Amino acid sequence: MTRQPSRSRPLAFALWAALLLLGGGRAEAQKSTEQFIPIGRSPGISQKYTLMGTVEAMDLRDHVLTVSEAGVRRTVRITPRTRIWVDRSKLKLPNLEGGPEDLQPGRKVEIKFENAVLRQVADWVKVEASQA
Repeated sequence: MTRQPSRSRPLAFALWAALLLLGGGRAEAQKSTEQFIPIGRSPGISQKYTLMGTVEAMDLRDHVLTVSEAGVRRTVRITPRTRIWVDRSKLKLPNLEGGPEDLQPGRKVEIKFENAVLRQVADWVKVEASQA
């Protein structure tokens, strides 16, 4: 039995390619590359949809991060879904996956929230690597 080619496959591919060319895949592409972008350099996101500041404290038991930004303290919840990356760009090294233990007082961070309006739960956190 010979299988007839599906007419919907070329159409689906053409639609997918058109969306990709028009920028429809940009958000997904940025999600997959966000780990490699230095703090404050995410196109269209940094300083528009993120909080940048300095870690004041990280409560590992309650998963609450306290950050100061221009003298104002904010608390942010870290969940198992929160991605944490260590930004080593100033050391001229590739960024690494990190964890809550990397969120140490005095380190610079950039936080993107799950909900840009409520700004309570972190979607991802980039933390500057220690100089040591």
